[in-house]
Amino acid sequence: MQRGLRVELQRITLLAMALAIAGVFNGYPTLTLLVGGGLYMAWTLLKILRLYQWLDAGGRGIPPDASGVWGDISDQLYRLQKRNTRAKNELRAVVKRVRKITSALDEGLIILDAEHGVDWWNPAATKLLGLRSEDLYQPITNLLRTPAFVQFIQAGNFDLPLELPAPNEPQRLLQFSARVFGKAETALVVMDITRLRQLEEMRKEFVGNISHELRTPLTVLTGYIETLQDQASADLPATWSKALGQMGQQTERMNLLAEDLLLLSRLETTTAPAKVAVQLEPLFAPIIDNARALSGDRHNISFSSCDQPLLDGDARELHSALSNLVYNAVRHNPQGCDIAIAIERRAGSLNVSISDTGLGIDPLHIPRLTERFYRADSSRATQSGGTGLGLAIVKHVLLRHDGELDIASTLGKGATFTCRFAQS
Repeated sequence: MQRGLRVELQRITLLAMALAIAGVFNGYPTLTLLVGGGLYMAWTLLKILRLYQWLDAGGRGIPPDASGVWGDISDQLYRLQKRNTRAKNELRAVVKRVRKITSALDEGLIILDAEHGVDWWNPAATKLLGLRSEDLYQPITNLLRTPAFVQFIQAGNFDLPLELPAPNEPQRLLQFSARVFGKAETALVVMDITRLRQLEEMRKEFVGNISHELRTPLTVLTGYIETLQDQASADLPATWSKALGQMGQQTERMNLLAEDLLLLSRLETTTAPAKVAVQLEPLFAPIIDNARALSGDRHNISFSSCDQPLLDGDARELHSALSNLVYNAVRHNPQGCDIAIAIERRAGSLNVSISDTGLGIDPLHIPRLTERFYRADSSRATQSGGTGLGLAIVKHVLLRHDGELDIASTLGKGATFTCRFAQS
């Protein structure tokens, strides 16, 4: 651009000098300058006109030939135009590729504008929701009128997915999840989870049935083993006594596992029982007595509580959850560890915490501790006699009581398990 400006200034300077010399010779210097300057301006305006015509035509083809400032401007505009064309072509290629990818997805994808109008959807969404071409730009809540879905979209809180029957096939179950992007636009993802839920129900039924069927043979085995142990004479070979003892221990462990599986299956498959006011202090009394018996005075167990800690719930389920947490603290920590049970009122919640000063848990394991049979230390957990289902039971009990479990721990410095129950 600077080079073009220098050329233009040189041209104007030379033209002015030539006109001045010509004016001196013809005796009309002023008139000569005015006429020459006017012709130069007309020539410049012609170049500008051609440039505007090229721009009005969309900048297609080669820009009009020019030199000086206007030549540089034309070249710059031409380069920008080519760059813009390349960018558009690349963007079209990306959009085309994205549409091909989304068209290949089994999950439905719907793009909603800021007003929750349907802006675009992929073929899977057509199949799952029965969308038609005339639904374009229609509010999604006009197409899916289920109150739960309308509330889900209008609330704009998409942290948790929503599960609903398909509008065109009620026997199919769909899961809706969403994220906000761009200028308040929403990407709505729809998944068919019918098969997943069927498999989940089959798993629950299998666990419940197999746990129930295990109880009868385990009861028989336990009875025979106890009979043999009671009738064993003093001259019974040591290997037999050891074998009977191990059989008894493993049968008892299997009994505990079957009971925990049955309890977990019941928590998963039945509706929550009618809630009544439960006093937590009397509920903890037998738990603490059993924990001290289990500890054998190897741990320092303390209890503190706020005044009249009442909780609406089921006493049997709450006993199962809280006892699991307390017994875990005893089983999984060494001698001399302090275990503190505390009930506190906080803003909007009643908190029950079980803290210890024991071995602690690696933070890597904390997100998975409530999974069935997950063990942070499988060898130590097996020696302690746990079934690996305790925290899964705790999680399901808390879900049925509008509560949540918070786990905080530092390896080597102990852990705190806090049950938060929402209260108005």
